Amino acid sequence: MGVDLSGVDCVFISHGHNDHAGGLSHLLNINNRAKIVVSPDALTGRFYSKRGGLHSITTEWPRYMQDRLLLVNETREIADGIHVIARIPLVRPMPKGNQNLFVQDANGDYVHDDFRHELALYADGFLFTGCAHSGIENILAACPGPVNTVVGGFHLLDGYESDQELTELAQRLKANYPNTQFYTSHCTGDGVFEVMRIVMNEQIQQFKCGKHKGGILLLPLRSEEIIAFKEEMQEAFQYGFEAYNKEGGESTNQWQVLPDLDFYQSLEAQGAEAYEAINENGQRVGGAILSISKADRLGELAFLYVKVGVQSKGIGQAIWKTIESMHPEIKVWETCTPYFDRRNIHFYINRCGFHAVEFFNEHYPDPNMPEQFDQEDGLFKFEKRL
Repeated sequence: MGVDLSGVDCVFISHGHNDHAGGLSHLLNINNRAKIVVSPDALTGRFYSKRGGLHSITTEWPRYMQDRLLLVNETREIADGIHVIARIPLVRPMPKGNQNLFVQDANGDYVHDDFRHELALYADGFLFTGCAHSGIENILAACPGPVNTVVGGFHLLDGYESDQELTELAQRLKANYPNTQFYTSHCTGDGVFEVMRIVMNEQIQQFKCGKHKGGILLLPLRSEEIIAFKEEMQEAFQYGFEAYNKEGGESTNQWQVLPDLDFYQSLEAQGAEAYEAINENGQRVGGAILSISKADRLGELAFLYVKVGVQSKGIGQAIWKTIESMHPEIKVWETCTPYFDRRNIHFYINRCGFHAVEFFNEHYPDPNMPEQFDQEDGLFKFEKRL
């Protein structure tokens, strides 16, 4: 998502299971400042699941994190307006899927987990549930203020609660929290979601890894998509060239703006990174190829395109902003665009903050490609310094 994890101030661990805390070692390797909010019971518990056979789901906690712990064993405000909810009162039943989850006691026996190690996070009407092993209704009831938005799992696995139980839960949520929007994932089964959605309609939404709203995701170019990606990029570049020809009253010729050779050379260049731009509906709407030199803190934007048919919708600018956020270490960005492409020149200068620094032509060729230009060819070199 382009977030620099080295600058994170605080890490919230919802409970002790390793699928919720297993990435902590990686984070601590690149971050020397973040406090870790966690229940002390999560650190000391030995947790097990019998789904697929009894096996440990205990987190292997980093040994070097002791001075960074913020232990929470009762509901408290850890910063202005940020509340951690602990030891959640179990007024209503817990999810039935918990029957597969155990903790090892002092005698070495396996007993059903009571989830005293589970925390929830509340801030200004926003509730993050983690897994909601304690029950979504119990967590909502424990919040210190009104809840506008809920994000996280409900731990309602397919095949445990009956459709009637799920329908009744959805009816209670709808009645008791009519102005709350629910986004659920991870441990909320697809079947469970569909039953609850019948009652709650748009009040409940499903999200998965990579789901986003109103923006652009840049995902690494998949090998099986390279040809389709190339052809879309060539079509977009050709479209711009032919639009220029029509504006100038010239006849459209068969010159290919982006030859295959140029595309593959950029894809195989040192430090190359290629990304598909994916919209909120999971559709590719463009893409980019970069060349990154971290040692020099220099980035080259080899190609950026927006798919024909969806131009002039802010997609190109969203792609560029995402690229910048993905590479905060880069201090100078460079790119080139043909002299005739007024749309691109406008885009890079007026939308993205680049400056034209050189004009390559037959009198002043690009030193990296001295044989490139015919008499009327030309490229602007753009640069953006941060």
